[in-house]
Amino acid sequence: MWRRLLKVAIALNLAVGLAAFAARLVLVSRGEPDSDEVDLVTIFEGLHLRSHSSAFMGGSTRSIFGGIVLDLRRAQLGPTGAELLITTLFGGTVIVAPPDWRIEVQARSLFGGLDRSEEPPSDPEAPVLSIRATTLFGGLQIESRPRLEAVS
Repeated sequence: MWRRLLKVAIALNLAVGLAAFAARLVLVSRGEPDSDEVDLVTIFEGLHLRSHSSAFMGGSTRSIFGGIVLDLRRAQLGPTGAELLITTLFGGTVIVAPPDWRIEVQARSLFGGLDRSEEPPSDPEAPVLSIRATTLFGGLQIESRPRLEAVS
């Protein structure tokens, strides 16, 4: 009985590892600090991107057994705002935005969590960052921090 369970556990780990390896070959992360759109992917690794985009439009993040920190305090939103699609599977994603942005969140979570510690801006006409998130066995944290000055 125990041998059979051990064989199943080894086979399952091998299958998950091969699937993750294949996903790393297919899913490629794209986005630089000055990119207006990002498509960030982490599989069994971590990524920290500090954006200084002049017209951030959004994009997507996919974290599978990994973590992503997207710091937007040096970025400016595009004229129509921005939309981020976030998918987290056994990982974590942190979004850091400046306090003068409005953040609207639609999140679905199964065995995961959402931590919103941002303060609403005093200006009702502030630019909007719209976040749609799906979290499975992972976490999403959204926070506001004061803007960082641009480095020349």
